[in-house]
Amino acid sequence: MRRSIITTVCILLAVACGQGKPSAAELPSGGPQPSAAPTPTPTPTPAKPEPAAQPAAQAAPSVVEDATFTLRVAEAGPYKAGELGRFVVHLEPHGVYHVNQEYPIEIAVTGDADTAFPKAKLERPDAAEFGEKKAKFEVPFTAKVAGDHKVVANVKFAVCTKENCVPDERNLSLSLAVK
Repeated sequence: MRRSIITTVCILLAVACGQGKPSAAELPSGGPQPSAAPTPTPTPTPAKPEPAAQPAAQAAPSVVEDATFTLRVAEAGPYKAGELGRFVVHLEPHGVYHVNQEYPIEIAVTGDADTAFPKAKLERPDAAEFGEKKAKFEVPFTAKVAGDHKVVANVKFAVCTKENCVPDERNLSLSLAVK
């Protein structure tokens, strides 16, 4: 009897350790029975949300009006193909705001394939005017062929009061008619 209790306990432990799979010794006579390979249970994959429709890319404006400043890009033509021309970027703070004299103002310019810039990045020393109430940059370019040429200016700047500075970065664009 003691032997059958020990055998039963061993069988139960073997089954428990085998995660419920009996060993060949525990199977009915005739050895192991063929069984189908376990079928893995597929893990449900959460459905990916559909991406939100992206709004059509908007062209950068030629003027940005803000409560603290006006930033604009303007023609300084007329322009002729193959000749150096200039367009102008103006920054004018409003009210108690002033152009930060210490902030590293920067203008990066790009254009279509037929527009070249002798200097693609302008900084404070390149300004035609730079004071607390106005910053003005004359941006040189050459259009290789006649036609309309789009230029984009990425402007990094800061306007401040005595208590607060507001760094900002804006894109402006302009279409230049070249003859």
